[in-house]
Amino acid sequence: MLESFPEVLPILKFSILSSGSGGNSIYIEAGQKRILIDAGLSEKKLSARMTQIDRSFSGMDAVFATHEHSDHIRGIGPLLRKHEIPLYATEGTWRRANHTIGKISDFNTIREDEPVHFDELSVEPYSTPHDADESVAFVIRYQGKSLGIATDLGRVTPEVKNKLKNLDALLVEANHDISMLEAGPYPWMTKKRIKSGVGHLSNESCGELLASVTHSNLKRVVLMHMSETNNHPELAKITARQALGETSPEMTLAQQNHPTELFSI
Repeated sequence: MLESFPEVLPILKFSILSSGSGGNSIYIEAGQKRILIDAGLSEKKLSARMTQIDRSFSGMDAVFATHEHSDHIRGIGPLLRKHEIPLYATEGTWRRANHTIGKISDFNTIREDEPVHFDELSVEPYSTPHDADESVAFVIRYQGKSLGIATDLGRVTPEVKNKLKNLDALLVEANHDISMLEAGPYPWMTKKRIKSGVGHLSNESCGELLASVTHSNLKRVVLMHMSETNNHPELAKITARQALGETSPEMTLAQQNHPTELFSI
């Protein structure tokens, strides 16, 4: 009689190490492959966050950069040099960021709609409307599991909606409440930039996006890049819940000052 073993299901894991204007970074692993999306905190702080989720940067396969703003690339140079990790970014991002990142040994150009493969882990860049040079976000796939990232975009485009359909988990920007932003302390030009089509998504725009892509098999939603000045967690959650309608995925709010748990999908 043949001995039977339980079926080993494919698992895609992720943790948001930091999310907000002070620095952004997302850790992802699948099988034996491990990547980082953005490194907007110092190498020391990022390493401490990794320790909190019982991980390290040893043997990391890649760091991907979404765009050149400092809250996404602040720690990339020291991180890459210390741990000898390759960088993947668009030509536009590299053109704007290389003087900040400094000398590195391994740079790889990525282009929208051209997936990068690490064995069965696939990282697919797609274009985002943001005030940066050739900015992108990503859809991550692994053996039928899928994770979509949609942060730092000023509006919800048909391409964004199309990219985020039928995924298992979504990391979606809910940056500000429009009324709080308008009444808040930011200078007029800063408010104008945030509300623009190349700024950041409001709670309402986040809701629009969620309503257009929600489906019965959506397992988790993480609200990202929330302003501590111009938003309130409960406002963002209520808007997102209403947009999701009858579907009820697990919902989490990513924080600036500590990582989320290591989620599995």
